[in-house]
Amino acid sequence: MVRVRPLEPADREAVMAIITAHFADGWSYEVPSNDEDAGTVVRVAERDGDIVGVMALSVYADAATVRDAMHLFGADDPVPLPDADRYGLVHAGYVAPSHTGTGVGSRLLDRLHAVGEDEGVTSFVADAWFHSAPDSPARLLAAHGYEVTHTRSIAGHTDGPCPKCGPECVCEAALVVRPVGRE
Repeated sequence: MVRVRPLEPADREAVMAIITAHFADGWSYEVPSNDEDAGTVVRVAERDGDIVGVMALSVYADAATVRDAMHLFGADDPVPLPDADRYGLVHAGYVAPSHTGTGVGSRLLDRLHAVGEDEGVTSFVADAWFHSAPDSPARLLAAHGYEVTHTRSIAGHTDGPCPKCGPECVCEAALVVRPVGRE
């Protein structure tokens, strides 16, 4: 059984191991802090006492702030966002490779959707890394009502073979959107 709970300081090392298992050599990602007063909620999934996944949600009042917070679509690549009263940016979503496809990502995403709706989010967005490996977030996000509104190729993002696609990289940065109320 998977238990979803807030990120604790003692979890950071296990979470970093999960995240870095997904990246090419030399790439990194900072784990956001669980700072609910500042609008960022980080949840971890635990199975049998082990951390097996992490995902975060940051709540913003305007599209410009969401764009500034995105990892794959920044000021140099502005993309249109839907009109919303409040945005929920879903990010830092990673599942341990040995637990991919077991419902961990869905449990985390469901929990963050509930938190976001409680905070008045009217549109969830994510700038996701789509690739050809089985753990690409494309299927998870589509299953939860997200629609792809913009993509751009990021093939060749690493020297040597892509850690997800192999020698023929097809990676894309994808902006996905889910209005509240869509399952």
